[in-house]
Amino acid sequence: MVSTIDYDKYLAKKAASLIRENFQERGVTNLLVVKWGGKWARKLGHIKPLKNNKNSDVEFGSIIEINSLLKDIEVPEYVLDYVLMHELTHYFQGFGSNHERKAKHPHRGGLVDKEIERLGWAEIMKNSEKWLKQNWPKILEKNGKSIYVKPRKFKRKKIKLIKLFDWF
Repeated sequence: MVSTIDYDKYLAKKAASLIRENFQERGVTNLLVVKWGGKWARKLGHIKPLKNNKNSDVEFGSIIEINSLLKDIEVPEYVLDYVLMHELTHYFQGFGSNHERKAKHPHRGGLVDKEIERLGWAEIMKNSEKWLKQNWPKILEKNGKSIYVKPRKFKRKKIKLIKLFDWF
């Protein structure tokens, strides 16, 4: 059995390798932490700014968390590679990092997918999405997660009613 520390090192090395191979010309411009996250049913990973800690010398950083269910032996390595590439693409497009932001919304207009295709990952992306569609429910069930998730609850903004005319 591989220890948690080994899994963390494995993920960090994999991310460093993908950056070297695909994003070398851009470079990492702030602290970038890549680690395993929760066992989520809805998402495979996410990126967010690393909160500044008073005890830290880090001015700004980014954290990429990858779904821990992707450690499952049945998940092909190319699926993990694709998820990491997807999150790294967000990083290099300025989402959750101090790189120049390429757009207001990361997925609008297929921005991330176009970048992944430009980098030559179109086939891996297609195969990963196909594998996930066919097998993700089995992985969830195997790990005690429900394949039927509750609908998200959105916080509704309170609408302030205004009077159109003062004389009514």
